[in-house]
Amino acid sequence: MNEINLNKILKMEKFFLVGFMATGKTTIGKRLASMLYLPFFDSDKEIEVAIGCSINEYFKKYGENKFRLVEESIIINKIKDNKSKGFVMSLGGGAYLNKNIRQLINSVGISIWLNGNIDIIYNRLKKSKYKRPLTLTYNTKEKLEKLLKDRMLYYQKANVRVDLKITSKDKMTAIIIKKINEYINYKK
Repeated sequence: MNEINLNKILKMEKFFLVGFMATGKTTIGKRLASMLYLPFFDSDKEIEVAIGCSINEYFKKYGENKFRLVEESIIINKIKDNKSKGFVMSLGGGAYLNKNIRQLINSVGISIWLNGNIDIIYNRLKKSKYKRPLTLTYNTKEKLEKLLKDRMLYYQKANVRVDLKITSKDKMTAIIIKKINEYINYKK
């Protein structure tokens, strides 16, 4: 497939970045969208706009189960509202565990798992100013590692796996585009 045809295909695709918290889904998603000239959506930001408060506040007030129902509804509606257009969307760490979200994503686009090791994740979470709701419960490296292992069963269902490397964001994005191209060429 020549580069011109591949670029046309990429502009019409829907890309979903999935994976554990602190793997850079939003940061890389923005860069990926910019490089592909596609709109970018962050599912967590979309949810916060819809619910009128932060995810942390919502978790505290209503709990994780109610949040997951709202998350499902908002993500599915956002995907369905953008049927014919290409875009890049980063998903919260638990969103891809939802069977309905996962099935829709895999039927309309390409899911990309950003796989990070626990050391990278733990260090990023420690340095982060933003405290994620689940870090209140999963507040040690051991607890985070168990949660990560449990979630990997779902993340492995993604179309493309990209192992995070300690490198620049631009190089990481280029690696992802290469993996996407390999996947599209393999799929055709």
